[in-house]
Amino acid sequence: MIRCPSHKPAVIQASIALMLLVSGELAVVTGYFPDWLGIVIGMAVVAWLAWLQQQRNQKTIDELQRHRRQLREAQRVAQIGSWELDIVNQHLHWSEELYRIFAIDPAAGPGDYQRFLQMVHPDDRERVDQAYRQAFRNRQPYEVEHRLIVAGGGSRQIRERGETIYDETGKPLRTIGTAQDITDLRRMESQMQLLGSAFHHSGEAIMITDHENCIVTVNPAFTTLTGYGQDEVVGRNPSMLSAGRSSPEDYEKMWSAILSKGYWQGEVWDRRKDGGVYPKWLSISVMRDDEGGIRYHIAHFTDVSSERATEAKLHYMAHHDMLTGLNNRFSLKDRLEHALAVARRESGRVALMFIDLDRFKVINDTLGHHVGDELLIHVSRRLRSCVRESDLVARLGGDEFVVMLSGIEHSSSVAMVAEKLVMRVAEPYSVGAHTLYTTPSIGIAIYPMDGADGETLMKNADAAMYHAKSAGRNNFQFFDPKMNEAALERLGIEHALRLALGRDEFRLHYQPVIDVRSGRVSSVEALIRWQHPERGLVGPGMFIAVAEETGLIQPIGDWVIWNAARQLAEFRAAGIADVRMAINISAIQMRNSDLSVLASGIMEAYSLRPGDLIFEITESVAMEHPDETIRVLDRLRGMGVKVALDDFGTGYSSLAYLRMFALDKLKLDRSFVVEIGQDVDGQVICDATIGLARNLGLTLVAEGVETEAQLEYLKARGCELVQGYYFSRPLPAGQVVDFIRSRNGG
Repeated sequence: MIRCPSHKPAVIQASIALMLLVSGELAVVTGYFPDWLGIVIGMAVVAWLAWLQQQRNQKTIDELQRHRRQLREAQRVAQIGSWELDIVNQHLHWSEELYRIFAIDPAAGPGDYQRFLQMVHPDDRERVDQAYRQAFRNRQPYEVEHRLIVAGGGSRQIRERGETIYDETGKPLRTIGTAQDITDLRRMESQMQLLGSAFHHSGEAIMITDHENCIVTVNPAFTTLTGYGQDEVVGRNPSMLSAGRSSPEDYEKMWSAILSKGYWQGEVWDRRKDGGVYPKWLSISVMRDDEGGIRYHIAHFTDVSSERATEAKLHYMAHHDMLTGLNNRFSLKDRLEHALAVARRESGRVALMFIDLDRFKVINDTLGHHVGDELLIHVSRRLRSCVRESDLVARLGGDEFVVMLSGIEHSSSVAMVAEKLVMRVAEPYSVGAHTLYTTPSIGIAIYPMDGADGETLMKNADAAMYHAKSAGRNNFQFFDPKMNEAALERLGIEHALRLALGRDEFRLHYQPVIDVRSGRVSSVEALIRWQHPERGLVGPGMFIAVAEETGLIQPIGDWVIWNAARQLAEFRAAGIADVRMAINISAIQMRNSDLSVLASGIMEAYSLRPGDLIFEITESVAMEHPDETIRVLDRLRGMGVKVALDDFGTGYSSLAYLRMFALDKLKLDRSFVVEIGQDVDGQVICDATIGLARNLGLTLVAEGVETEAQLEYLKARGCELVQGYYFSRPLPAGQVVDFIRSRNGG
């Protein structure tokens, strides 16, 4: 039985009744169906249906809100804002994201179309307006990209799309559109374009492989370097490029570094498509995915063939003499130290041969450096041909060479090599139009007897070489401890020479030059002597060579000129008026541009007349720099200084230069005079020289006349002037005055 409605809500009661009604149980329970209950049930049904509709509406609202939230999030993530313009009501609506893109406070509202145009970059404004209006006229969607000026003066890159909606009559109702902030996209695209341009235009070859080390892509520089096009290598393993010069262990180390550090670089050898191999500098880095796995390997490399060739050339230049191709001093030092280390370990021997070419300076000075250089090249080849491949031949500089023999057992084997060198080097050389002769002076020092280190061996071999020169040249000498005494003596001479000028220890002696026809003294030659504090009076043979080596010859030579001129002035004061003074000039003085200035000052200081002074230069000095010699001699001759060419016949003077030199006299060297009456060839040279002097209009002076037979021979052939021990040895000033007076009278 159904009771009256209770305190329960009517909706619930109606719902229960409705369910009972539906189930057909109500009639069974009550047995009757009153009228009021039908009304109640109807009301319940209406209420229930309303509630269901409310629930559906709320669900729809919730769904719409959820979609709206999703749309906002999607627009924010995609940086796409939307807008809608109600053309009828002129109402403009912007989405939240559009406000953010345009950097406008939503409270300020979206404004109108003109406000929007003012926010477009001035350079893009007209293009945007035309796109919108043209789309409106043509009733077509539009799309345009433009820059947007935002608050703070910055700009954004915007992609805008829009479309107008029309009613069935064609009347425009509204325009809807989107605006996407593509600033980051364009920046990324620009970076990608930049990277792509760098990839394609890079001077370095670039190769990208995947995680399985299969080639994905290569750039044009790769094709240029290897010869392989992209289609030929994509999908293949880079090992196809290997030249096979790297060991498996090298590759293991490379991949170990790549996997552990993500980077490796080093030099490897590859093979081009044409088969040529080359060294390349390779750098490999990895690009990893989000999980840390390797996605790509990026390799870039360059051909370093030219760099390696340059390095090899520089290494060669650092270790070799550029003229001869022999090892140089630096290389000799390294090789010698290595050879000595081996010899110490194996109780072996090492021999050093210090070689100096005899008379090379004469050839070099008279015929020129180009001829001297060619001669050195020929000599170096002969030296190389006389020793084993394992032996070392080095040029120290100038005409000095060193031969190093390692693995020797007996000194006799060293002597055999040295003898071979002497014979081979002494053979004639054909250089251009010249047949040249030079001989070697060789000094030998052997480890361990003559020194325990390279420096000592070099010093002792050098001392032995000087001994070979003293022994007549063209020979070899083994080192003897006594030879160091000679080296120490040279050092002592140098030290004493530096003090001699200040102590006024030099003296001048004078050798008369005789006029063959009259027997009178024509001139005297000033010859230096040294009043050594311990050795007494010594000749120039003991110290001139040391003076030339040390440069002391310049101040000593100037002292000779001044004092010889002073002595000539004293001759004049003593009534000797017709005798000239001959003075020897060194190579250093000839190269000094102040020689003519010095001569002018001396002549003025001592009131000397033109022709009073005769400067004697050797043939080798004159030919050292012939063009400069011509200029110096012209200046001297213009001042009235006479010039004689000394030691004529011992060098390689050019006849053309003899004509150009401002010469007054030729001096025939004593080495030819001594052959008179003994050697036909020597006499032929004497005759030829006398004839040459006559043809050139020069006065001939014969040196070293020691016998009457020599004098008569020269006199018979028209030689005008002679000097030598036959008449007088060099005399001190007081004695030469007496000699002159005895010859000239007065």
